[in-house]
Amino acid sequence: MNTIPITDETRQPEAEKNADLIFFDPLAQKAQTLFGVAFTPSARLRLLKAMKARQTKLNIDSFSEYAALLRRDNEEWNRLWPVALAYEGSFFRPAAQFEVARELLAEWSIMAPERTLRVLSLGCGAGFETCSLAMMLEETGLRAKNWQVEIYGLDLNEEAVGQAGLAVFTEADLEWLTEAQRKKWFNPRGGGWCFKSALAPPVKLAAGNIYEPETWPWAELSGAFDLIFCRGVSWEAPPRAPRQLARILRQSLAPSGFIFTAPGEFLPDNSSDLHLEERSGVTYYRQGVNRIKVNRHHVSKKQKSGRGAAAGTRQDNMEGLPPLDLRERTLMEEAGRKLAAGQPEKARALLIEVMTTQMDNGRSQPEAWEMIVKIEEALGRPDIVKATAEVAGQ
Repeated sequence: MNTIPITDETRQPEAEKNADLIFFDPLAQKAQTLFGVAFTPSARLRLLKAMKARQTKLNIDSFSEYAALLRRDNEEWNRLWPVALAYEGSFFRPAAQFEVARELLAEWSIMAPERTLRVLSLGCGAGFETCSLAMMLEETGLRAKNWQVEIYGLDLNEEAVGQAGLAVFTEADLEWLTEAQRKKWFNPRGGGWCFKSALAPPVKLAAGNIYEPETWPWAELSGAFDLIFCRGVSWEAPPRAPRQLARILRQSLAPSGFIFTAPGEFLPDNSSDLHLEERSGVTYYRQGVNRIKVNRHHVSKKQKSGRGAAAGTRQDNMEGLPPLDLRERTLMEEAGRKLAAGQPEKARALLIEVMTTQMDNGRSQPEAWEMIVKIEEALGRPDIVKATAEVAGQ
């Protein structure tokens, strides 16, 4: 789920801010009850901005009046929620995750028990992830070999699911695509670009709560998904919810399946079923195999071509890794300052930039993982602290 990061606070007098918070706090509690979502500081700010936007759109003079509207009109909550979950995104980001997923599926397909591949995108957003997966899966050539390939996408935001179903994007949305990808996969339509769904595996979309798998429209497929993308979902969950999420993912995954989370997002799983692995700087989870937890011996195509770490180099510790470049060091230092200033989520946003760049270069990110531990400690999420510390200590 790729939600818009909020970096600037609403500009208004401090006294007015404090007065608004008197009305906002109980509303945030009600939103948590209604939608089952916990609000981290950035999510609270996003919710407050959404309320302000609705207040302005309805031409309501004061925030207290809009708060009163929410207290008496449940339908306004349904109109507010899509605004609070506004999405942005891009295709194939981080690109390295899709590249590794494609490599893994190519290897997996050789020994797969049947010619069926099911892929699940949890927190699919407005269609960037499902379309990226569709393009990536078509490029594997499995359907040309008579494989049945299916993609399923779930998101809490009904409006985002509707956008994903339309699969129409702006010129700016196609920024990360090559000219060849644009020509092959998109047609111009009404000032935008429409995804050529007919060329891709079928995508089934639904609005629903990730934490209630029994209500998913494809609940009968539990344990049948060979690849799951669930990226950033745990970051705005209650402190204990990530453990529940890990259980849901584990139960949804097929034997020998794979789970991709966001850079620096690790699952607090106490079972022996999920194994964390690493390939070309990308971490992922594999089900049902007894393997070394982090595999840093794989040599990627980027490494072989000299664009990543040196071919064959062991990356078991920081001493064996190429140094961070100036931009990465600057971002790491700024993340440290944000964390020290009590802004852990802003620190995480900076670290994600560093980790994404390092992924694209085929490099591990132990420096960033160590700081993620401190961020999760600051956010009071002991389960995630433990899971991340185990990875950082490899």
